[in-house]
Amino acid sequence: MPELTFTNIFNQPGTSISLSSYKHKLIIIDFWNRWCGTCIEAFPKMEKLQNEFGDKIKILLVTSDKNEEVAKLFRRFKLPSLTIIPNDTVLNQMFPHAAVPHHVWVNPDGRIQFITDGYNATSQNVSKVLDGENVKLHKKNEATDVDKDADLWMEGNGRLQKYINSYSFAMPRINEIGSSYYTFIKDTTNNNCGFKFVNISLLMLYKIAFGGSINFQNAAFAQNNRVQFNVPGGNKFFEYPDETDSIADWEKRNLVCYESKWKLHNDSLAYQYLQDDANRFFHFSVKVESKTVPCYILRKASNFYQIKSFNKKKLFEFTDSSFILKSMPVAVLIGSLNGVSLFKTSPVVDETSYSCNIDIHLVNAFTDITTLKRELLRNGLLLEQGKRKMKMLVISSK
Repeated sequence: MPELTFTNIFNQPGTSISLSSYKHKLIIIDFWNRWCGTCIEAFPKMEKLQNEFGDKIKILLVTSDKNEEVAKLFRRFKLPSLTIIPNDTVLNQMFPHAAVPHHVWVNPDGRIQFITDGYNATSQNVSKVLDGENVKLHKKNEATDVDKDADLWMEGNGRLQKYINSYSFAMPRINEIGSSYYTFIKDTTNNNCGFKFVNISLLMLYKIAFGGSINFQNAAFAQNNRVQFNVPGGNKFFEYPDETDSIADWEKRNLVCYESKWKLHNDSLAYQYLQDDANRFFHFSVKVESKTVPCYILRKASNFYQIKSFNKKKLFEFTDSSFILKSMPVAVLIGSLNGVSLFKTSPVVDETSYSCNIDIHLVNAFTDITTLKRELLRNGLLLEQGKRKMKMLVISSK
């Protein structure tokens, strides 16, 4: 600490003090301002601390406020007995800060030991410093050039980004990135997780969010026959156009980007947050509702026994003329049926109540419903129309 002398002492006019006269004492420089209620409320505590330790410490109340401003303040409040240095520029330049109270502790050896908050000025901490004990106090490391009008994550060329532990934001299509990709990120070390979607369709984001799986192809709403479009134009708004002239406009309104990270270890809660953001950031209101809808129902026929699988080797083969499953569950058949154009608007549900694997071979089955029914029956399965209550993804205009 350099040698400094102060001649403007508010409550000791005509006198001067030198920091060198407080050698071998603990000096606490308490920076304050007249508009700081916390600072003024702390004056009695600081007086008590000075009285408790007597000649072992010296507390200086330092402010940049002018003499007349300080005088006006103490016409309303009790004047403390501590040394008050008003109109200061020297110490404020040596120890720049943005908020008060701001305390600088100079230990009895003359070294700056702490630059810290006012709440650390306690009898216990002072005693430990005077006794030479190892004391750790929070270090104030304030920037005095903070742009308060800037976005926090952009302020100071991003210097505050290290403090971000949770965030989410959405963007339209990014032209500079030519590809599309998406992922669920889980960091078990830092206990956080989140999503990244780049240039994917809004409908795909909805299906992932409300289907509760990043592998949405296997989730409940993978196919549009489990989606209800309560929007102008219905599903046409979301469908990829057949005409190449319309693709640019479709991508502009349908492709989106989204990124998030949260302090979470619960995957299901992460999907709930994603759902909330999907409704918050984008143009539609989306929810899952139980509805009774027309559908096709797959049941066992009398000859069902013949498709029970005894194969050990699995096989899935789907061509224009042939559909073959070997040693695969009924769910694979259901998923495949829901993906063909015959069931674009009506889902297929499984009521076979059969959990083991099956072998099945359908030939030229997907030209029309009648042909498909015949082929399924030949393989021991009935396909019938009906109505069932099921969860539907409902997309509505806001």
